Amino acid sequence: MRNSFLCLFVFAVANMGAQNNMADILASIETNNPELKAGAQIVLSQKAEVSSQNSLEDPRFEFGHLWGADNTKDRKYDISVSQSFDFPSLYVQRNEIGNLKRTLYDGQQAVLRQQILLQAKELCLQVIYLNRCIRLGNERQAAADELVKLYRERLTSGDANILDVNKIEIEQLNITTSNIQRRNELAACLAQLQALNGGEPLNLAESALTEYSDRELPASFDDLKEQALQSDPELQMLRQENQIAGKEVSLNRAGWLPKFELGYRHAYELGERFNGLSVGVSIPLFANRKKVKIAKAQSLNIDLQRANTSVQVESELTQLYREAHTLRTSMEEYEKTFQAQQDLSLLKQALTGGQISMIEYFVEVSVVYQSKQNYLQLENQYQKAMAKIYKNKL
Repeated sequence: MRNSFLCLFVFAVANMGAQNNMADILASIETNNPELKAGAQIVLSQKAEVSSQNSLEDPRFEFGHLWGADNTKDRKYDISVSQSFDFPSLYVQRNEIGNLKRTLYDGQQAVLRQQILLQAKELCLQVIYLNRCIRLGNERQAAADELVKLYRERLTSGDANILDVNKIEIEQLNITTSNIQRRNELAACLAQLQALNGGEPLNLAESALTEYSDRELPASFDDLKEQALQSDPELQMLRQENQIAGKEVSLNRAGWLPKFELGYRHAYELGERFNGLSVGVSIPLFANRKKVKIAKAQSLNIDLQRANTSVQVESELTQLYREAHTLRTSMEEYEKTFQAQQDLSLLKQALTGGQISMIEYFVEVSVVYQSKQNYLQLENQYQKAMAKIYKNKL
């Protein structure tokens, strides 16, 4: 009892840091991904830049010193300090635009996050597929190894010929080669996942990434489309850009309002000192030309981009929905076929009993395993299509 408890404790400690499901892996990548970290810093700098664009201009300081040509004592000093500022309503409008831009930059980060996590999820799905293929390959390898051993014994006893043994050994070699390729592909996928995790090891448990999550295809495409169009981060970003463009038009229209300048002046002339205030007005007769026209053109451009992106999102979703529905139907047909297929153990008994030839056995076994391999591929394609359909929920 004590030894059993100790074994369980050691096993728990060994797997304490292991990632046990896809959600843990995606959470780790979201935390450690270098591109996401860099994007977060860019967002911070963009927000700081927006804040700096609505601040007052720097104060202006002037100093003048004049003296006469005939009398060096006839000197004049002039000191002025002034501050210029826009019409007050412009600061309010710029602040509104700044708030929208901050939300826009967060949306850009959300788009980047979705792209990276979708890439990571597709890699996880590929790892599950390869693990299932390896498991199927191990089953086939074990059957081939056992058959090779049996026929070598028969060859020794004279119950089999060398041609049959050669056929089985070639089949064994093909299975071994296929399994090695699958394991190499698996190692490449795991390396890509670790790269997305910033080079940090993911500590995958042995039981991790072997089963797909159960997510059924929704019956109503219209509901799915409505949710996708509302939650798509790229469309949300374009909506923000559209609002910003509308505000920019209003801001440029208000750009015809005058600018003001207030200041203090101190002058010394012929032994007398003078103090006073200075007021200035700047009328933008030339600086604001065609800015409204430019802002309207940019707003129209964003409107067209948003409409085009909306069509593309809907078209892609329609294609993915049809693809997933077709794949699900094909999978169900394979599942029905598997129920009707004969057991491989019966085929082996028939072969060893001399009821069927080696060629007949290989044909039947190849059909069974190829069908299982096709099912695994269909299942993987279906899961990847579902991942893209529900990418907004990552």
